[in-house]
Amino acid sequence: MKNRTNLIAAAIALLLICAQCSKQELEIPVADDSPKHELPTGKKALKVLAIGNSFVDDPMAYFNDIVKASGIDASNLCVYSAVKGGASLEYWAIICQTGDKVTINRCSGAMSVPITQAPLNELLAQDWDVVTVQQLSDLSQKPESLNPSLSYLIGQIRKLCPNKNVVIAWQQVWSYWDGDLNKSIGNWQNISEVAKLTFNYGIDMIIPTGTAIQNARGSSLNTPHGLLRDSKHLAYGVGRYVAACTWFEALIVPVYDVSVVDNTAVHAITETEQANSTYETAPVTDLNRTLCQQCAAFAVANPFEISF
Repeated sequence: MKNRTNLIAAAIALLLICAQCSKQELEIPVADDSPKHELPTGKKALKVLAIGNSFVDDPMAYFNDIVKASGIDASNLCVYSAVKGGASLEYWAIICQTGDKVTINRCSGAMSVPITQAPLNELLAQDWDVVTVQQLSDLSQKPESLNPSLSYLIGQIRKLCPNKNVVIAWQQVWSYWDGDLNKSIGNWQNISEVAKLTFNYGIDMIIPTGTAIQNARGSSLNTPHGLLRDSKHLAYGVGRYVAACTWFEALIVPVYDVSVVDNTAVHAITETEQANSTYETAPVTDLNRTLCQQCAAFAVANPFEISF
């Protein structure tokens, strides 16, 4: 009951912040020409915190398998995630204000951070190299949903993280699928336009998961349900693997100089995955893994362009 009261109070506070802003301030921020923060390419070490919802769980599911197969030194890497099902930018902005405890879970790497359960502000006040954020998929095509929550979260990250060169990344999510490739492309275009706007708020880089999935949909990798396992989430096997490859290519490759292309990791569908899948699954094999990896690599090279 107390947590619910705190959430309601914080939601009201966030609305008041919005109401106190002028009309000009509520518009999309003007593009900032200042240099973007860049990944720490020289030190061969990386600490990542991914904040979001189940659309973080999908790319993280097979991410560590790819890391292990890459041969990089996992003792100099850690990837943690703070995930809440159905969480939007507004949810995480409210959690920042309420001080409710958040648990972060290790997704990959052997390096550790001192605090894994605390109010979000305390978790952000650790020495991260990258913090990723994203919008709820239902809102991903709505530019008005960015304000004021994205500005607030970026401000908190910049204020609290001791690494003043921390990279704030935006995960561009994938479009839903209703059997029409052209409609999915149209939705992807809308998602991409919103992703482009995040640069105006202070986002440094895009993790183009949605573009990688759209690439795969235009290739022989596609399935009857667009690489989804239900109406929204990525299919076990190829769908999740392409997403994991995208995160690897975007974050790991620049720091460790090891491409995802030709990575030997594969994924056989487990009985549990098969049982939990509403739609069809497609295993990752030695025959299709390179195409999966190429879909991701092309997306990272051209985040707002379909290459297949």
